[in-house]
Amino acid sequence: MAMDPLELATIVGIIIVLFLWGPQKIPELARMIGRARKELDGVTREFQNAANSIQDGTNPLFATLTSPPPSQPPLPGVKSALPPAPPPSPASKTGDQLLIEAARKLGIPTQGKTREQIQVEIIALAQGKSGAEDPSPPPENDDPAP
Repeated sequence: MAMDPLELATIVGIIIVLFLWGPQKIPELARMIGRARKELDGVTREFQNAANSIQDGTNPLFATLTSPPPSQPPLPGVKSALPPAPPPSPASKTGDQLLIEAARKLGIPTQGKTREQIQVEIIALAQGKSGAEDPSPPPENDDPAP
């Protein structure tokens, strides 16, 4: 009867473990492996529960991102100097969507422009320049002027 290579490797591994640690250390090693496995299973379960609660929207850590901030009633007879706060934007907006929304609020046309062009126009507007200017420096002329 021939032994399978896996069975042979297992037997050789057990013999090596016996020679390295001795028979009195093997139960201790088995306990350490069992504890590590139990801890790994607990961490995996905890991670899955956290991921599920985030997907369900029941995680209290992410409740502030999805729920509007509580508003305080105004004091009687006192007008606020600040304009009312806009409603919170949904967390699902991407950076490009937020950039386009900001450009439209500033009156910058976005049709047919790249993200970089829109960013340059917003920065130029913030610095007081007109948005139609080309922000790149003019090319240098190597030819001497006549």
